[in-house]
Amino acid sequence: MRSLIIYILVVLGIGCSVQASEVFGTAKEYAGNELIFYRYNDRITFIKEEMFRLTIDSIGKFWVKFDLEEITYVFGEFGIYHAYFFVEPDKEYEIILPPFAEKEAKDIFNPFFMSEKVHIGIKNMKKTDLNYLIIDFDYYYSRYHDLKLLDIYSLGLKTGVDTFINEINKRYEYADDSYFKEYKKYRVAALKNLATQKQYEQALIFAYFTKDTILYDNPAYMDLFNNIYSNYFDKYLISKNGAYLFAVINYGHSITRLHKLLLQHFELKNKQFRELVILKGINDSFANKNLSWLPLLLTLDSLYISTDYQKHQTISQNIADNALSLAKGTIAPPFELPDSVGNIKKLTNYRGKYVYLNFANTTTYTSQNEFELIKNIYLRYKAYCVFITVLTDENRQKATKFMTDNKYEWEYLFTEINSDVINTYKVSTYPTYYFIDPNGTLLVSPAPSPIDNFETYLFNIIEGSGLKKP
Repeated sequence: MRSLIIYILVVLGIGCSVQASEVFGTAKEYAGNELIFYRYNDRITFIKEEMFRLTIDSIGKFWVKFDLEEITYVFGEFGIYHAYFFVEPDKEYEIILPPFAEKEAKDIFNPFFMSEKVHIGIKNMKKTDLNYLIIDFDYYYSRYHDLKLLDIYSLGLKTGVDTFINEINKRYEYADDSYFKEYKKYRVAALKNLATQKQYEQALIFAYFTKDTILYDNPAYMDLFNNIYSNYFDKYLISKNGAYLFAVINYGHSITRLHKLLLQHFELKNKQFRELVILKGINDSFANKNLSWLPLLLTLDSLYISTDYQKHQTISQNIADNALSLAKGTIAPPFELPDSVGNIKKLTNYRGKYVYLNFANTTTYTSQNEFELIKNIYLRYKAYCVFITVLTDENRQKATKFMTDNKYEWEYLFTEINSDVINTYKVSTYPTYYFIDPNGTLLVSPAPSPIDNFETYLFNIIEGSGLKKP
């Protein structure tokens, strides 16, 4: 009943202070484009949700109005940029977009490409404005951090960190903005933790986390939190109480016992903070494989049901969604995509047969190389397995000619490089492979490539299924 009442209050807006904010400006270089701006739903999973869209007209003008409840870090990912700024409820922002710069092909197909992080400019800022304060602080702080990083790490407090901290606190004595004060506080705490080589980390946690309010949407707070509690459960497993943690999660799935175990640590006496640590531990454990995913999921479900904090329900759901997305044994995400002549094909059309699905681009060397290997496997197994290549080529006509000229006769479809399908299937390198069973379930995710002996795997599957061998 409690959760239902909360849901109704949220839907009706009771108890929520929702106000409208506006973003506008002119950016001739971006004329005709539409830029999507997001926020992070939480800063453990970093799942993003759309906040607003800038539809830029033919002369470069844009304007948008949207509802906002609290100060929010919003960002757009376009071209080479991760462009961000902080938006406050009931405020107007005339923003200045960074110079137009599209990704080059080498960037698009480089899995290690890092977007350039830029704080979006805002016209007519005052010295006391939140964005001005953060821009100025980040410059001053980052310059010191980058220049002194090795010295701080090796010499610690002897590098004069305390002097710098005193200087930076004095520099912003005039700033009364509470959000900025907390932002500065946790950036400085991170510097202290680095300078002391984490020797006093437990005391720092008690001083900065245990006794303070959790700032779920403050980047400085959550960056320090994520750094301190990175892979927390995996590290705990090799501690003296590691066996007990393993038993609590693997056999009991008991959130009550997990709380009791972690309560032994004085810095985790705050239940809300302790629960956030548990969420972080579960989230990282799904990736690290030292704890089985089903017990982790059951423990997460127990936390979701028992928590008193709505934000923790949201984070729990996000962790579960991430863990189950593309997991072996789950249904392959559906799609509807055009083939070379524009006919729409659905993934569900291929139910009843095994599907070897891959995402590729004909302009990349690796994709070209592996197409020849796919061709050989396709010719031997096409009666038992459907082969589908989803191409992200910008020039579809040229891609079709490439496939035809090389006599690649299996099914190939098209999508954009940044489409929902690419994001859903978490494609970051080309080619990427998945193997789907006749029921539409992910049998191997991701699947081995042809060069990684997929043919042997496919042969064993067909042999085990009782089908006639090719």
